[in-house]
Amino acid sequence: MAASTLTIVGLSHDIAQKKSYVNFVWANDPSKRLGLEVPYGLSLDQIEAEARKSVDALSGELAACKLELP
Repeated sequence: MAASTLTIVGLSHDIAQKKSYVNFVWANDPSKRLGLEVPYGLSLDQIEAEARKSVDALSGELAACKLELP
């Protein structure tokens, strides 16, 4: 399976909660979207590196998760 390309399409800051989020869309399937938290107040030149850290953290969490039926 070829590696997916995620396009960063947005960065938003929630000033009340002091949280920032980066938004992705899959390049080969625009119906697939993902939003992840990144460090608050992130500047534009930091997006790619911090987005990569967030994707890697989610990937690790999902790889280690336990699946169960209700």
